[in-house]
Amino acid sequence: MPERESEPETEPGVRTAATSRWRERAARAGAVMLRLRARAHATPLGRLVAKIAVAALGTLIIAVGVVLLPLPGPGWLIILSGLALLAMEFRWARRLLHFTREQLLRWTRLVREGSWLVRIVSVGGLLLVVGGALLLSLRMLA
Repeated sequence: MPERESEPETEPGVRTAATSRWRERAARAGAVMLRLRARAHATPLGRLVAKIAVAALGTLIIAVGVVLLPLPGPGWLIILSGLALLAMEFRWARRLLHFTREQLLRWTRLVREGSWLVRIVSVGGLLLVVGGALLLSLRMLA
């Protein structure tokens, strides 16, 4: 039986061609979004329309995230992405996003550098929350 050639293993932190292409596409999409935003902000009416559109879309994304919270899935990630969208136009959302990011970094630092007791309690609490959400979602589906 002929031997298959396996793909070369990459070290952690080394970018593959696919990752590089994905980053290039994301950068291009971000540049297009910034150009559209600059064009919308060129006039007072454009700024108002952009604020209303961002507010409506950000609120909708946050509402979807809140609905998904009790279900297993990325509820918090969706909420934070909606908040990030709102932060593009609203200072209060930018401050809230910054506060949330700082608290998340503080929590991860506490867990990473804390004692084993802190790690066990943190992971145990997380597993209890996820298990409770899973149990509630299974009861809702039954």
